[in-house]
Amino acid sequence: MTAPQEAVAAVPDDLDSSAAAPLMCAGITTYNALRNSGTKPGDLIAVQGVGGLGHLGIQYAHAAGFETVVVSRGTEKRDLAVDLGADHYVDSEAEDPGEALQELGGARVILATAPNAEAIESVVSGLGVDGEVLSVGIPGEPVGVSIQELVMGRRSVGGWPSGDARDSQDTLEFSALRGIEPMIETYPLEEASEAYERMLTNDARFRVVLEP
Repeated sequence: MTAPQEAVAAVPDDLDSSAAAPLMCAGITTYNALRNSGTKPGDLIAVQGVGGLGHLGIQYAHAAGFETVVVSRGTEKRDLAVDLGADHYVDSEAEDPGEALQELGGARVILATAPNAEAIESVVSGLGVDGEVLSVGIPGEPVGVSIQELVMGRRSVGGWPSGDARDSQDTLEFSALRGIEPMIETYPLEEASEAYERMLTNDARFRVVLEP
């Protein structure tokens, strides 16, 4: 295989190739979204969801020096969120996430990683003035947002796709520098179909990597 030099990224020597693989997708998406969000260290950043995207977003937010809040349903992932770097945890089943974020001062950015329209809608009211919900998870249904709420609070809802090869390189280098790695399950190539099924049923925690 050959590829143009400007289209590839080098894996740092101290980053395992299996760990690097998901960073080229989920990693670059969350890292690039946060670093292009106009935030600064010390800002209150919420990560909605603790899954394939969210567990990396939490690590990047913490490593970048943000006051990091995790919003998730139930308490099952509370300890994991804290281990990944969360300063606060909001159980959206036990309390209104918007109100909880306002009690913390209002989020500058909410990184929406879980592809659930209702969950995204529930956090909009937790934005501070000039805050933004930045979605990297894509729900299958439209997200309903009150325009009045956006106008009166000077809030916005946007999205971030991914990045280019240079962004991939930056993601890998930052991840290696700060010891950020995805949680993965590895399978031999001959078990690809089983691994793919595990991913489709959301049983994998959190990414599946095939190894030769």
